[in-house]
Amino acid sequence: MRRLRLLADAWQRLANKMPEPPKWRAELAYMSSGAVYSLLFRLQHASHADAIKRTDPKPPVFLLGFWRSGTTLLHELFCCDSRFGFPSTYACLNPFHFLLTEHWVNEHAHRHQTRRPMDNMRYSWSSPQEDEFALLALGAPSPYEALLAPSLLLNPRTLLDVRARPQKEQERWAESLLYFQRLLTIQQSKPMMFKSPPHGFRLSLLPSLFPLARYVIIERNPYEVFASNLKLWRTLVDMYGLEPSSALDLETFVLSAYVIHEEAIAEGIAKLPPQSFAKVRYEDLIANPLQQMARVYMELNLGDFDAVRGRLEQHLESVKEHARNRFRISAAQKAKVDSAWGRIIQEKQYSWDDQYVSLQ
Repeated sequence: MRRLRLLADAWQRLANKMPEPPKWRAELAYMSSGAVYSLLFRLQHASHADAIKRTDPKPPVFLLGFWRSGTTLLHELFCCDSRFGFPSTYACLNPFHFLLTEHWVNEHAHRHQTRRPMDNMRYSWSSPQEDEFALLALGAPSPYEALLAPSLLLNPRTLLDVRARPQKEQERWAESLLYFQRLLTIQQSKPMMFKSPPHGFRLSLLPSLFPLARYVIIERNPYEVFASNLKLWRTLVDMYGLEPSSALDLETFVLSAYVIHEEAIAEGIAKLPPQSFAKVRYEDLIANPLQQMARVYMELNLGDFDAVRGRLEQHLESVKEHARNRFRISAAQKAKVDSAWGRIIQEKQYSWDDQYVSLQ
């Protein structure tokens, strides 16, 4: 069983949400490691206290989309542009001390790569990563609490919509995100390119924290998203979960979560000025990435696209051998998706080829 990296108080708050107390081995492991992380957090904060107060982060760009919609691909493409900063895998998993230690990792271990268990994509400590892992580690309320406590999946609205949380948790989420942005700005002095599927559920709240932020929203065939999410959540819950979970619970959660996400995106977009967001389809992005990226740069006024075109071409050449997963769903699962998401699928004008439906 792998462990996520959490401050001691972050672990304690999460453990208190579990219906049954965690086993003593897990409690001991998380409390002891959390104590070390808490100490490192205080050291990092103390050594950069003046800079944290003085720094003035530039408006970020948020890449939004439901899990498995192509946000990772979009993030990697945008991060080819050296005019933007981004949180690395190391920073997101070690927000307590990355300002003190990441330079050493970059010198000695940045070339080591591994593959993500859900889609076999290569990544390293220096790869762009979801800031959500940093927020969870710092104690912010997060959907990723359910990776350790899958019972939280049974209440998707409370898990996903931070507005359904107590006021103190809402404030902790906002403070953690702003704090992490400041740490990254101290490190890189650039506008941040944030990518995190959970931020889509918060689109109505983000403009109040980042008035000049811009947003790119990616969508993908919902049938493929459904099948891929079942694998994603099963893989991560098996890796980190401290409670049992069933395939039916995961399936029910994914079906509910997608609807909640689409509602949140629609609500958030209605409050945004048109020039602050752009949409892209995953299918269009993989078919013609340079064309789609150039369009988004123009729509959001992100700068001269030609200045980054060459680096994008190099990156695309380096990953051209990656093979996408091709998923199948059962006839019963397709019927569930049609029932729960039918209106959304029709509006988005997607379909699912019968050859990828198993007769079960």
